[in-house]
Amino acid sequence: MLRGTWTIGIAAGLALGFAGGAARAQGTALQPIPTAECQQFAGQIQAAVGFAMSTSEGDFTDLTDNSDGRSCHIQGSTSGQAYAAPSELAAKIATVFANWREDPARAADGPDGTEKGLTSGNRIATIEVSWEPGPGVTCSDKQPLSACKILPQQKLWTAMIDIVVKPEK
Repeated sequence: MLRGTWTIGIAAGLALGFAGGAARAQGTALQPIPTAECQQFAGQIQAAVGFAMSTSEGDFTDLTDNSDGRSCHIQGSTSGQAYAAPSELAAKIATVFANWREDPARAADGPDGTEKGLTSGNRIATIEVSWEPGPGVTCSDKQPLSACKILPQQKLWTAMIDIVVKPEK
């Protein structure tokens, strides 16, 4: 979960996405990429970041048009890393998608999280990186997480990547 200073548009979009898709788009649902390809991406991402990634299929809503369906969901967490900011870890993951185009409509930044969107033809990939205090670290719940002054190595970093195929219109 990303806490912090996000733009109102992204926060509203996330709320719509998590609200069960009240405003669902008509037509064919988003589909995950094939399982073998999903696992291949997970292996490439794992090599790029240096920590384990797991794959599954999950629900996904494209917040740019509220279309929804299923995604190839790749996720991993690590601590003891010296990432300066979430954007640094997201940039490492993005190297796997070198031939994809960045999509600013799918991007957001905050001090404790970042989201990046990429497209390639009718495929969409989203990269979400966030951190929270790692094991044994306590931060005040009366302040934003970004106010917690801890070393990068004390943070628990989480990376989530979703890859979908959008139906042709």
